[in-house]
Amino acid sequence: MKITKNKKGQNKSFSLCNFFPKNRRGFLLGEETLKVIIAVICIVFLVYLLVAIYFNVTGEQKLKEADASIKNLIVPEVERINSGGEYSSEGILIPNPSEWLLFSYVGEEPKPNSCLDENCLCICERTLLEFFDWQLKRCEDKGVCTNIPNLAKFEKIRIEKTGVQILIQKINEQIQITKK
Repeated sequence: MKITKNKKGQNKSFSLCNFFPKNRRGFLLGEETLKVIIAVICIVFLVYLLVAIYFNVTGEQKLKEADASIKNLIVPEVERINSGGEYSSEGILIPNPSEWLLFSYVGEEPKPNSCLDENCLCICERTLLEFFDWQLKRCEDKGVCTNIPNLAKFEKIRIEKTGVQILIQKINEQIQITKK
């Protein structure tokens, strides 16, 4: 702080507040800018929250669809074939969840926790990249599996938007699943 004398010889203190004019428009601009920044942050947070809720709800719906496809379509067909019935030459249509994958986990390969060291069939959300065991972890988190002891290994089958037609057969005492 610097002390100066005015015309009458009185001490006058000098500060930065006196240096700026009394017009406070610049400070008003700063306050408004801060309000706009806070509003934008709030809007971005709300959009993120809405997107997260949407994907959570649709993810749960797709898990229900996968569970229904396994329990209502695949398992009854496998049980019928295992009990001596003939396979359907038309196959069965797996309509949903679209863009998910049908997997077999057999033998000594790593399996989802729900398979309990048995051969199993899973419908899982697919990963964009197939590094390490990402798909296996995705099947544990976002997938439905069922144990089929005599399941044979097959290549993953993608469920298209219109569904996928699969053929389930019993060959050499093993259940073979192929895309029709």
